[in-house]
Amino acid sequence: MKVFVSYQRADTLVLAHALHYALRLGGHEPFIDTGSIGSGEAYRERIASEIEGSELLLALVGPKFDFARLAEPGNVIAFEWRRANFHRVPVAPVLFDGGRVPSDSELPAELRWFTARNALRLSSSSLAGDLDACVARVPELGSLPRRAARALWVDDKPANNERERRMLREHGVVFDNVVSSEEALEQIELERYELILTDLGRLGSSDVSESAGVDLLQELHARKDCPPVIVYTSIGAARAFRDGLLERGASDVLATPSQLLARVLELLGRSASDEPISTR
Repeated sequence: MKVFVSYQRADTLVLAHALHYALRLGGHEPFIDTGSIGSGEAYRERIASEIEGSELLLALVGPKFDFARLAEPGNVIAFEWRRANFHRVPVAPVLFDGGRVPSDSELPAELRWFTARNALRLSSSSLAGDLDACVARVPELGSLPRRAARALWVDDKPANNERERRMLREHGVVFDNVVSSEEALEQIELERYELILTDLGRLGSSDVSESAGVDLLQELHARKDCPPVIVYTSIGAARAFRDGLLERGASDVLATPSQLLARVLELLGRSASDEPISTR
């Protein structure tokens, strides 16, 4: 099982390496940031990639853990915990020598889900046995992560869809935003997308066309490897042009956030009953 070990160096550096060794002996594939990341590698990209493929994150909390640092911009531990939560990777606090689960007030709002996690406990006075017990719990604590779905959204006024992107992001969808069809076609050559969303008309970008979305849809439909395309527009336009857009290859034509959420999750093979990412 792939296990990501998260820790503050000033707090549990030695324990992290001891746990890493114990996990390897137990047949698991542990990752810690020191010793596992080669010189010259992009740090955050490697961390994000490792967490995305992990089945469990063990969050070490010792007596010197500084919870205030989690609120600092760019804090690595906060980044690791958020990425795990985003990918539905189970997070298990590992409390060492008096380490404790923090209160909600000690954590940034986006990390307060951490206080509801059941914790494992380790003590320096019985460390060998405690490490063995911790490693033995790993299979029951872990689960397969859910990879983020990547979507391209084409709209000359992306601010109009901020609410919808936030809603879908809670269900594990990440976005690239472009404002023209030309940009969209260039972006598709550079990235792989599970879904494309487009508006219908664009007057605020280089397209300057009431039918820009139709033209893009036809060009995308001609591609053999095109992902599903949703046209997201006004209620009136959706009613008036739905049949024609479906004939041109649209997977659906939608006009409300609730319709969009249900259809996107369906196209991505995800259940609408899945709990959104916790940000309480």
